[in-house]
Amino acid sequence: MAYDFIQPWYRDLMMSGRFTPDLGLPTITRKYYTGAFVTFTVSVNCPGGPVTRPRAEEHFRIAFETTLGQLILRLRPILPPTLFPRLELAVERRNFLAHHFWYERSHLMMSLEGLHTMIDELSTDTGLFSELDEEIDRLVEPLSSRLGIDPEIRARVLSEILTGREPEPLNQQRKPKKEEMIVAVFNAPAESNRNVLIFQTEDGALWQLCDAGLGWAPYDKVDPSWPVANKFGSLLPAKTNPRPPVKAPWTFDLQIGPKAHLAVRPGRISGEVLYKLHERC
Repeated sequence: MAYDFIQPWYRDLMMSGRFTPDLGLPTITRKYYTGAFVTFTVSVNCPGGPVTRPRAEEHFRIAFETTLGQLILRLRPILPPTLFPRLELAVERRNFLAHHFWYERSHLMMSLEGLHTMIDELSTDTGLFSELDEEIDRLVEPLSSRLGIDPEIRARVLSEILTGREPEPLNQQRKPKKEEMIVAVFNAPAESNRNVLIFQTEDGALWQLCDAGLGWAPYDKVDPSWPVANKFGSLLPAKTNPRPPVKAPWTFDLQIGPKAHLAVRPGRISGEVLYKLHERC
């Protein structure tokens, strides 16, 4: 850049390194603050008992597809009363930064005094977001263990994000319909040396049992080595409501057409889930 044609104060500010970091910091803080609140939302929504990774990813994707303002409103009943007004202010400031800041403040960039005004405003926002981030962290920490997220993992992931590494994409499987047509059921091997039931619907999508019925599966196609779950054979194809009425996490009956249902219940051992197919005579 030809600095000779730029006002001396502007050139010095740019070369000093203060200009870019200070104006970029609120964007990073805003993104992390939003991510922390999404984690809190998912931690609250995930039930007690075992949670499959695809089910947690489903909660994360739904939360990330929801506006921050909507998330806060949904969680208002369980948030500390003193926290909610500050979260409302943070949403207002977040939206201003994302949509209006550069348009409404660009004229201030023409003078050193104006740039300092911009930096002061952004520093105030950074302080608000950082304070809320710490408070949300304290709310999230005791809830995150059910998702397998401990402080060490969170610190490592945050460090990777701040160094520019892109996180792994969330599962992009479609959401379950109100009614699905099951065309095949397989016994897929799991890490616990037990088999996991994998349900295939007519469009080729794969599903597994979760706390609320059928949830996403960690596979995108059928492995030829998977044995067919023969006990379902005579019942298929069969319609089902993938999200049946749930009395408690992992406590529901999944209808397999008009002649059978799969009873799913938590076991006596922590993390254990039992299921049994019942056919009508």
